[in-house]
Amino acid sequence: MLVPEFWGRRASLLRARALHEMSEKGDVVALDTLDAVDTLYAANVGGDLLASMKLGSDALRAVVLYRTKKTADAEKMLVSINERRPFSASVRRLTSSIRMLFDADRGKRIARLREQAPFNPGTLRLMLMMALQGGDFENALLYADQISFDLPKGRGGWTLVGDAERKYDEITLRAMIRGGRAYSLLALGRTEESAAEFKGARDEVSFAIEPPAPLPDGRKHSKKVQQDYEKRVAAGDRATATLDDWARAIALRMRAAKMTMKEFGAEAERPRAEALVVLPDLLSQVRTSDLAEARKIETAIEELGRINDAGLTKAFQISFADLTRMLPQPETDEGRPKMRNEGSNFWRTDLEGYRVMTADDPALVNVRMGSLSASPAMVEEATLLIAANHAQALGKDAFVIESAQMIQRSITTYGMYIGSSTANSGYEYRLLIRPISLVAGEDASRHWRAVKVSEVQATLATKYPPAK
Repeated sequence: MLVPEFWGRRASLLRARALHEMSEKGDVVALDTLDAVDTLYAANVGGDLLASMKLGSDALRAVVLYRTKKTADAEKMLVSINERRPFSASVRRLTSSIRMLFDADRGKRIARLREQAPFNPGTLRLMLMMALQGGDFENALLYADQISFDLPKGRGGWTLVGDAERKYDEITLRAMIRGGRAYSLLALGRTEESAAEFKGARDEVSFAIEPPAPLPDGRKHSKKVQQDYEKRVAAGDRATATLDDWARAIALRMRAAKMTMKEFGAEAERPRAEALVVLPDLLSQVRTSDLAEARKIETAIEELGRINDAGLTKAFQISFADLTRMLPQPETDEGRPKMRNEGSNFWRTDLEGYRVMTADDPALVNVRMGSLSASPAMVEEATLLIAANHAQALGKDAFVIESAQMIQRSITTYGMYIGSSTANSGYEYRLLIRPISLVAGEDASRHWRAVKVSEVQATLATKYPPAK
């Protein structure tokens, strides 16, 4: 029913139809529909718009290829997508999510996460849990030590949805990570370090739940201060329960080698919740009396591995709605991020451009880039180019992303007569980076996550030239 001039709307409807066909298992038909979408774009536009739309179409093709058992072709398609946009964290997250959804091989999942980690440092937490599950305690320490709770510097007057509760969640998360770290140290025979780490974790929780200092003249604290204290105490209780679980796991690890299978099975003080991830390691320590019992333990460990892998597969499940939200957005040459300093006048340039700022830690640097019209993938790439250029200016040949935030911005305007209205204000990508020198061997333990300045510049410098 659409006239030819409305080809864009036709392409959008066709893509929606392809998604419906995929949800109804009409995979072969969906491929034909996706071909029709690409044909429409090729006939009417070129350049960035066609390229960005093909990224999404090819991601959907990869899903279909996996589902029709053409695994090798699906892999090639996802590799091709990453090669086209190697410095977009969101594109890498999309391809990795599709891979891990369909390929349950633990080794390959770990490899995919390691590929993602340089651009999505949030994957370190999942990598830590997987390392603990697999008894890979050297890497568990590596990942735990590189998890950062510091966030890139924000804007004054801007608030993030959910940010108010983050500091409370962090109390429990820190306890989980430090408990896993203490267990890993013990498993590697570093007993004194393990005890020190665990004590430090307990002390950290105690410090986090300290009551506010009394006010002069016995006055009561404000309701806001009291509520903050109550939330810290609740988070502290959860953190203490987490550390208690790790304490049971550590205590059992120290005794397991002297226990029989029967004694281990009857043990009342076994770990629970997150600490259960080390159950395979605990089982492997149990003393066996004969080959039959050894085989029984081996079978139990293998079954736990299958259960853990099935749990990961379930965790990696994404709906078609989730998949649609992850697809790259349309891009045009005119919508590229403006490679200029954002300036200081809010209404003039603050929402368009970049800024580089110092961090509380002198070894780190804050970088942010915002755009009113660019896609998230473009904003990510432009931010990495700014980071690379700054690292080079400091005499460094690489940088490590310690934390990253993609912000979808909105501005709400209030008026006496008009009420309130909220407007979409584009995207902003924030990074906290650690410039390093690979040649000089700085921060060697982080080299596997290092982003090379030369590679970023070679790929993106001409795509995002300085604004004139």
